[in-house]
Amino acid sequence: MPEPGGAPNQPTELAPAASPEPEAPRTQWFYYILGLSLQTFLWFLLFLAITVAVLVGNKLTEFRYVGF
Repeated sequence: MPEPGGAPNQPTELAPAASPEPEAPRTQWFYYILGLSLQTFLWFLLFLAITVAVLVGNKLTEFRYVGF
């Protein structure tokens, strides 16, 4: 029975086999942070609009009928 690596044309260490699954794409941090900041800004604008609508009260005709 031959020993591992004993044959003249075989390497002593096994080379890592290529993975059959493709490597997962790396996260693109620029687009992630851009999207997160855009979403945060839009939520801020929404809450600002609700706050202004509540504070102005009955001067905004559209909001008088919905209970603000």
